[in-house]
Amino acid sequence: MAFDINLLTVLVMAAFGGICAYLANQNIAVFNDGIRPMYGPYINGEIDRKTLFASSFALSFGLVVGFGIPTSIAGRIIIVHAIMLACDIFGAMFKDTKTGALGATVVGALFGVILMFGMEAVMRLFALLPINFLGSLSTVGGLIIVLFCVFPAIAVAYQTNALTGLIVLVLTMLVKQLTSLFGKFTAGDVNVVLNADGMALLFSIVAMVFVAVRASKKSTGGGAAAAFAVFEKNIDRIKKNILLLAVSGGIVALATTLLLVAEGPASLTLTAEGKYSEAAIVSLGRCLGFIPLVMTTAIISGVYSPAGTKAVHVPAILFINLGIMGLVGSFVTGALIMVIEVLLLGFIAKGLDRFPGMKELGDNTRTAMSKILDISLLVGGMLAANAIAPTIGYIWVVGLHFLNQNSKKPVSSMAIGPIGAISMGIIVNVLHLIGLFPVAK
Repeated sequence: MAFDINLLTVLVMAAFGGICAYLANQNIAVFNDGIRPMYGPYINGEIDRKTLFASSFALSFGLVVGFGIPTSIAGRIIIVHAIMLACDIFGAMFKDTKTGALGATVVGALFGVILMFGMEAVMRLFALLPINFLGSLSTVGGLIIVLFCVFPAIAVAYQTNALTGLIVLVLTMLVKQLTSLFGKFTAGDVNVVLNADGMALLFSIVAMVFVAVRASKKSTGGGAAAAFAVFEKNIDRIKKNILLLAVSGGIVALATTLLLVAEGPASLTLTAEGKYSEAAIVSLGRCLGFIPLVMTTAIISGVYSPAGTKAVHVPAILFINLGIMGLVGSFVTGALIMVIEVLLLGFIAKGLDRFPGMKELGDNTRTAMSKILDISLLVGGMLAANAIAPTIGYIWVVGLHFLNQNSKKPVSSMAIGPIGAISMGIIVNVLHLIGLFPVAK
């Protein structure tokens, strides 16, 4: 592991999991950008808690199992998705009462600590198996990194038409390719390598916002004032919890500086290798890409993110290895960044008032991301299962996918890929023990 297990890291992970679960339970902040827009209807009484929990589980479970945990184990640092998405589920699982808040907080805190200890235990367990499928399992979430930049093009198609979406898709591919070819340069004594996936995502989100603004200009108007009144109410709701959000931002930053968590796969890898400057730049690129999405869904729903726009990770990475002052500086800086982000929401809302087409982004992005995650995890699960057991793996995951569709109680389609890959790994070990799956020496 890149991190040390000691009293401080145990306390930080407990605080991390506890506050994330508490914020989700009290409808203050959730990490999953796809579930955030659903909190608006819940707060307004349009859906019940069971529906909210079912949606949170469906949108987050597959990512926790298929992307968060395998990526964390492979990278030796916990990727924030593994703990924050799980805490979204824990928060929604309990009723938003005082008793429910206590239950969610305790479960979240325990999960944070168990996850830290569990990573090392799982690695040791897999090492004992005759067929260690951990390396292949990390393939499940690999396509999410590549394909996530596609969702804005789909959202654009929903908002306008397929041709405009196609144009955004082609330009996104072009940006990714150009970044891959020419995204390396030297800044002073530092060799900078731009992350192609991050830059493609940044461009596609900018294009999505641009199209929404254009759609606003063509709008006949009449509903902007009413929309802004709703936005203003949601912003006030978020601002009332600014102190809790500041603490959350500080804890996330502190955990990053302690090498407990990383904001994304690329920065995780660079951080684990000790390339902190490069990791901070990659993290900044992803942050810029998520600013429109996080703030838009927050304004629409009245619910923020416990990590904000992920900007808290950028300085936190640079505070690594700076001792006690670095830890204190990381917490304070993370808290200040969250405060600034919340205070900026009013400015962003005024822009939404001027461009009413932007208010449709919440639903469009949620639907587009769900579709991308569905196919990414399914295909990723197929690739991982096939790597574990060639040809048999494909059959297993595809079979599970269609059997699940015909089941009386189907599980979330997002979970099929991860479940298929993990179960395939267990199956081949059982087959090996009874002599039906020999391994070439």
